[in-house]
Amino acid sequence: MHGERRIKRVQRVAGSAWLLISENPRYEKELIKPEDMKDVEVLGWCEIRVGRVS
Repeated sequence: MHGERRIKRVQRVAGSAWLLISENPRYEKELIKPEDMKDVEVLGWCEIRVGRVS
């Protein structure tokens, strides 16, 4: 976003907005409104599965 790279968890919220969440408690959650999505580019995706895989 705006030339910065970040690693965040993303949560969709009402109104098609995204909430960016950092694992580091020093950083506040950041709300990305739908009209600001043009400034966001997702470079990668990471999924973790915890538990038994059958």
